[in-house]
Amino acid sequence: MDESSLIKRAQSGDVGAFEVLIKSYESTIYRICFKVLKNEADSFDAAQEVCIKIWKQLGKFEEKSKFSTWVYRIATNQCLDILRKGKNKKVVSINQNEEWALELEDTKINIEKQVEDAERLRILKSALDELKKEYSEIIILKDVKNLSYEEIATEKNISLGTVKSRLFRARNALKNILKQDKEPFRSFWRHNNRKEGL
Repeated sequence: MDESSLIKRAQSGDVGAFEVLIKSYESTIYRICFKVLKNEADSFDAAQEVCIKIWKQLGKFEEKSKFSTWVYRIATNQCLDILRKGKNKKVVSINQNEEWALELEDTKINIEKQVEDAERLRILKSALDELKKEYSEIIILKDVKNLSYEEIATEKNISLGTVKSRLFRARNALKNILKQDKEPFRSFWRHNNRKEGL
């Protein structure tokens, strides 16, 4: 049974379906908790609470984002609540290999936004992989590396007009991929439309 079916059955009260669903996320939830809390016992307790919260709040999940993102959000919020109540840490590194830090005193830093941004970047990479090579290359040169039209023309040995027309076609092709009614692109486009009020 696929994840979407398990979610629907669990939302209707099927405990067995929920157990199967949550089992595939148990290790991920624990890792998230441990990255924040840095303590095995606390992380285990927090992970258990997260599973309970997921069960209680499952009816609110509307597939407007990936289920994994929703689980990540609940887990991180649970751990942040624990830290705030403990008041024994002010700054928490989510991952020593990433530039993510949560300053608990600073409400401007939003872990939910960081999680969603990371998810959108992953989806964008998937979309770029579906483009023709010449399209993905020109998008990366312009929108990732921020090269000027003139610099791109020189690097690719093409005319300025070709750069502009190819970039226009590439962005339209990328947009069409992201608008596909399938995951992961469906969640990406729906989220950005809500954010921009479209």
